[in-house]
Amino acid sequence: VKSWIDLLTENEMQEDDRARMQALKSLGVAVEQHPCNSQTDEAGAEKLLEAMARLPRPTVISCRSGNRAGSALLFFLAKQRGCTAETAHQLATDMDLKFWTRCTSCGPQRDWVLKQLPDGKIMAPLLQKTHGSVVQQLFDPVSCTFTYLIGCLSCKTALLIDPVLEQQHRDLAMVDELGFDLRFVLNTHVHADHVTSGGNIKKERPTVHTIISEVSQAKSDFRVRHGDSIRLGMLELEVRATPGHTAGCLSYFLRPSSSHDGPGMVFTGDALLIHGCGRTDFQQGDSEQLFESVHKQIFSLPDETLVYPGHDYKGRNVSTVGDEKTFNPRLSKSKEEFKKIMSELNLPYPKKIDTAVPANM
Repeated sequence: VKSWIDLLTENEMQEDDRARMQALKSLGVAVEQHPCNSQTDEAGAEKLLEAMARLPRPTVISCRSGNRAGSALLFFLAKQRGCTAETAHQLATDMDLKFWTRCTSCGPQRDWVLKQLPDGKIMAPLLQKTHGSVVQQLFDPVSCTFTYLIGCLSCKTALLIDPVLEQQHRDLAMVDELGFDLRFVLNTHVHADHVTSGGNIKKERPTVHTIISEVSQAKSDFRVRHGDSIRLGMLELEVRATPGHTAGCLSYFLRPSSSHDGPGMVFTGDALLIHGCGRTDFQQGDSEQLFESVHKQIFSLPDETLVYPGHDYKGRNVSTVGDEKTFNPRLSKSKEEFKKIMSELNLPYPKKIDTAVPANM
């Protein structure tokens, strides 16, 4: 342990508590007190978040019952990852945080945490900034598709991943508002639930280049394959082939440019969703291939890597590789169990497949 955060108030503090803190300090542990009671102080919460980000890891957060420590941990993780309230709810359940799953008097704490986070039912644009990049997550409520705007801050260039035709003007307005020059439109695969706006954007902005996988055989300026890299100023997206939902599925891994940039980000399209995955019963889908793809190309990334999916239907917006490896109800199973699950989904025929697939080719 390199740091210790104590949440006890002065009235709760006993001699044993003070002695413990002194002993920790004598061992070189960075100890800080951030008194926290049931009446949450917003200014105090911000100071606590700052301390949790600043202090060396591993860090212990302590209180009498573990409830306040659990809510502090959830709030920190949710803020750090840019979670919606629904995503935080899922995270707290997965982690089995006591204040969330087993405390009958912690309702006010739960409500306070959720009120500090964006509402996934509205799914407003969410912005993530690092030292070198901007990642803007956008949402189409009809197809429940996430589009991602990634911009390089040093050269002010940007790309879009999986843009939706009906949201073209919104997406381009966001690019312009952030002061970027759009260079690329990437698709993770040939979509069956919406038409991409890549072709239309190219007509409006001829300097934009479209990119898709070589295997897909779809029309594009550039076709990429596993192991290729897409350079955007100081940023680099690594192309990882993740077939199984379709034969031409790709995931794009944005590796952090420095240790100050936080975790990497992987944009998984329909290969890996939050606690789910894309279906495998059409467009050359193959459940065994999808299982291998996700385990070899996504689950092999560091556990803290942020997972940005192509869709979500429950208001959630982000996960991590570690969480999906542990809690994904399909892909945490054995290969044979996964294949059985996928064969028994009995999903309806996609509504737009007969128009979307030809348009996207």
